[in-house]
Amino acid sequence: MKIIGKRGARRPAMDADSVELMRLVEARQYADIEALAGSVLARNGHHVLALKALSFALLCLGRDEEALQVIARALPLAPTDGELYNNRGIALSNRLRWDDAIGDFQEALRLAPNDPEIHKNMGVAYFRMGRWNESIDAFLKAIETHPGDYLEAIYLLVWALINAQRMDEASTVCRALHSDATASDAGLHYALVFIDLRRCDWGEIEENCAKLRQLSNNFVNSVGNAAFALCIPGLDSQDHALMARSYAYASIPRTYLDSGNHLAATWKNRSGRLRVGYLSEDFRRHAVAVAIAEVLARHDRSRIELFAYSTGKNDQSDLREYFEQTLEHFRDVSTMSVHALAQAIQSDKIDLLVDLGGWTGIGRTESLAIRCAPIQVNWLGYCGTLGHPKLADYLIGDAVATPHSAQDAYTEKIVHMPHSFMPFDTRRAIGAPPTRQAEGLPDDAFVLCSFNNSYKFNPRLFNLWCRMLAEMPDAVLWLPRHNDTVAANLQKEFGRRGMDPSRLILARYVNSSKDHFGRLQLADLALDTFPYNSHSTGADTLWAGVPMVAKLGDTFAGRVGASLLSAAGLPELIADDDEGYARLVLDLYHDRARLAGLRERLKLARQTAPLFDMAGFTRDLESLYFKMADDAWTATTASGDQPRPAPTSAS
Repeated sequence: MKIIGKRGARRPAMDADSVELMRLVEARQYADIEALAGSVLARNGHHVLALKALSFALLCLGRDEEALQVIARALPLAPTDGELYNNRGIALSNRLRWDDAIGDFQEALRLAPNDPEIHKNMGVAYFRMGRWNESIDAFLKAIETHPGDYLEAIYLLVWALINAQRMDEASTVCRALHSDATASDAGLHYALVFIDLRRCDWGEIEENCAKLRQLSNNFVNSVGNAAFALCIPGLDSQDHALMARSYAYASIPRTYLDSGNHLAATWKNRSGRLRVGYLSEDFRRHAVAVAIAEVLARHDRSRIELFAYSTGKNDQSDLREYFEQTLEHFRDVSTMSVHALAQAIQSDKIDLLVDLGGWTGIGRTESLAIRCAPIQVNWLGYCGTLGHPKLADYLIGDAVATPHSAQDAYTEKIVHMPHSFMPFDTRRAIGAPPTRQAEGLPDDAFVLCSFNNSYKFNPRLFNLWCRMLAEMPDAVLWLPRHNDTVAANLQKEFGRRGMDPSRLILARYVNSSKDHFGRLQLADLALDTFPYNSHSTGADTLWAGVPMVAKLGDTFAGRVGASLLSAAGLPELIADDDEGYARLVLDLYHDRARLAGLRERLKLARQTAPLFDMAGFTRDLESLYFKMADDAWTATTASGDQPRPAPTSAS
C-alpha cells in the first residue's frame, strides 16, 4: 500500500529531517518514523511532510483514529495533496467506514487522477459496499494506470467479477493471472474452483481442490469469502469452520473482533414486546425472502415488535413492496456504513437481531462485530458458522442439519427448531401442470429433475447420475438452463460419460412460482445435490408433490436435504452414502407403485407435515427467541450489569 511519495515524482529540496523521514518511510521503520516526526512537529507543528509521515506510520501500526487526527491537522496546510485524502480514505476504510472513504478517494483522484493505488483503494471500498460493477471499473482503471502488471488489483478484479455474476470474464482474468507466476496463490485456486463450479467447467476441479488444500495449509490461512466454500467437494465441517475463522479475521480488524463490548440484555420476561430485528440484503426477489415471507407475516405482534433492516438495493419487485408495506418497521439501510447501521439498530433498542445472510452477499456482517444488539443470531441464508463468537451468539438449526455433536465446528451455540430449521411460504399456489411437450419432455420418459444452482453440480455427482441413467433406459435428466456457458458445459460433460445428449433436457426460466410449481409436477423423482444440498429448491420440489432422494452429508449445507425430508415425513428417502442414494433411485424407478404412494403422501403433507406448518413453525421460532432473551437477561443480572429499561411500546 503506497501512502506517501509519488512514484517517479521530482521532490523539492528537503531539509535534513525530511530526508531522514523519507528514508525511514521507505524502510518502513514505523517506531522511528513516529519518534522523529514527533520531534519535528514539536519544533514546527506545520511541517506537512512530518504529518504525512506520521500518518503513514500510525496507519501501518493499526492506530487509525490517531492517524485521522494527524491528517485533520495536515489537510488545511496542504489542501491539494491527494495523498492526504488517500491516507484518510485508508484510515476510514480500516474503521469500516467505506462510504466515507469513497468520498476521500474521489477527492484524491481529482488531484491525482492517474494514481493506480488510489484507484485500487477506491475499488476495495466499492467492493465492501457491494457496489460490484463500480469496483470493477475502479480495478480496471488501477490496472490500466499501473506501470506493469498490478497483480493485487487483478486478483481483486477476479472477485469483483465473481460477485457481479460475470463468470466468463472472471474465468478469463483468473486464468490469465494464473499463468503469470502465481501458481502458489491459494486464494487464486479458491477463485478458480468456484468459477469452474459456477460454469460447470470441471476439467481442473479435482487438481485445483487438492492444490487449494495444500496451499492454504489445510484452510488455516484465509483464501477468501467462506460462503463460497460450501459447494466445494471434499470439505468437512471443520474445514468450513477454519475458513470462516480466517475470513472473519481477514475482513474485520482484530480491534473489533477481540474487544469485549457485548451489550447488556434489554428485555425481561413479561416486560413488553420483544424487539426483534432481521438484517438482510435479501428483502427482494430472492430465495431467502421467499422462504421467510410467511413467517414474518405470522409473527405475534402482541409479543414481537418486528424490525427489518435491508442492506440490499430495492429491486422494485412485488416481494420488496410486500415487505415495505406489511412489516411493522422496515428500514432501508443500503447506503449506510457499518457503523451507521450498528448505530441505527442500537437506536431502535433491538433486543435480538437475526442475521439472515452471514457471509453471503452484502449483509454487513462487519456490523455484527460492533454488537448491534445484546443477542445476535445466525439463521437461514448462510448454512455455516460465521467463524467468531463476537459475530453471533446462536445458530438456529435442527437435529438433522446441525446435530449437537457437531458443536465444536461452530463458534455460535447451536439451538434447534423441533423439525426443520427452514421455513416455507405455503401461501404460494401450485399451478396446473403443462403438457410434457410444452416443456420439451418426452411423454413416455421417466423424468429425474434437479432445479439447483449450477455450482451445486460437480463431477462426482454427475458420475453417479449418469451411472444411474445407464440403468434406466427410458429416463431423462431435467436441469435448469442457467446460461449458454453452463448449458454447453453440462452437455459436454453428459457426452463425456457416454450419455445420449437427447436425455439431458435443460428447462427454460419461468418467472412465476405458480407456473414453476405446476411444471415441477411433470417430474417423477427429484435428485438432491451434494455436498451442497437443495435448500429452498428442495422445499419447492416437495411442495409441488415430487419425492426427492437425498444423501446425509457431513456439513450443515450437506444435511439440509435430509432435514427437509424428515420434516416432510419421508425419512426413508435419505441415503447414507453414494451407493445407497443410487439404490434408492433405482428402486423407485422400478417400483412405480411405491413411488405413487410417496406422491400421495406428499399431497397430504401439505396439510399435515411440520415442514409446511408455518403457524407452528412461527410459534416454535418465537419460543426460541424468548428463551434466548430470558437467558441473556439472567446472565446480565447475574453478572451485575445494569440492563436498560425494556421498551413498552412501538417506537
